[in-house]
Amino acid sequence: MTRMTNSDNPFERRLLNRIDSTLSLHYQPISSAESLKDPYDTCFSLPRYFTLFAELEQIDSVQRGQMQVVERENPRLSGLFQAMNLKIELLTGAIYDGLAKLLSPIPQRVNLSESGLSFHATEALTPGTHLHLAISHLEHHYHIAATARVVYCEDEDLEGFRTGVYFININPSDRARLSRDISRKQEEHASLEPFENPDI
Repeated sequence: MTRMTNSDNPFERRLLNRIDSTLSLHYQPISSAESLKDPYDTCFSLPRYFTLFAELEQIDSVQRGQMQVVERENPRLSGLFQAMNLKIELLTGAIYDGLAKLLSPIPQRVNLSESGLSFHATEALTPGTHLHLAISHLEHHYHIAATARVVYCEDEDLEGFRTGVYFININPSDRARLSRDISRKQEEHASLEPFENPDI
């Protein structure tokens, strides 16, 4: 008789690919038709800090191309611009970190996978409700938008309503970012496990 291993069992793989994490989460109910739209569509209300980092990255990309031209034509002037740009980047980073922490919702513990998450909602959400999610990990500087559908919602008294959702629409690059974060957390947990459960 063939014995099924953890790697062969889809249920076990799903369990292994779930982690507990601390994220800032903003959600808003939407229609089923809206749930099929791009999560970054302008019809959704995304926090200003949410798109700021991506916009700065686009500006930096254009600026790097221009700096290469200046460096070839005038190396001394290029060095001056690079020093000024470094100062601006340091100031921008500090302002961005402060703005994101000030405006983002209070981080909460969530159970996260590549296909969905569970979190504490402040009010009961009916299973089947569609949501737009703005997910932020401030420590690792990533922000992800997605649409999702509520699978369950359970009253946990003082903690709020434990709500489980699965993603309907999430960009492949954002799903890959979640996957990397999950792998990182799993590696951290594996490295600490011998100290948490030492052999006696």
